[in-house]
Amino acid sequence: MITNTTQEKVEAALNSINNISQAEMPPFFYTRLVAKIEQQAAPNWWQLLLLNLTKPAFAVVTLLLFVVLNITAIAAMLKDNQQSNNTAESSTIQGFAQEYNLSVSTVYNDKRDSK
Repeated sequence: MITNTTQEKVEAALNSINNISQAEMPPFFYTRLVAKIEQQAAPNWWQLLLLNLTKPAFAVVTLLLFVVLNITAIAAMLKDNQQSNNTAESSTIQGFAQEYNLSVSTVYNDKRDSK
């Protein structure tokens, strides 16, 4: 059933395989290929930083740090506010006299006696 033309085509295809030579790679092809694969596989320091920043443990520690800093700042503000109130009281003449144990005595009587 195989005709001569088909048989000749098969023979020509098989003979063409005999003339094929092995493909040659450029020098250091494998070394460059492996280096490129390793370069793409290894994350750079930006990628490592982003990987660490997105971890839940880092997020929790960061939030706790902010809470502690806020509490410290609020406590310092309240302490300063209390000290400024104390300073305002002592800045008056009576506060100054009390602070240095001075008694203020006046010769004049502000009250007018109605006789």
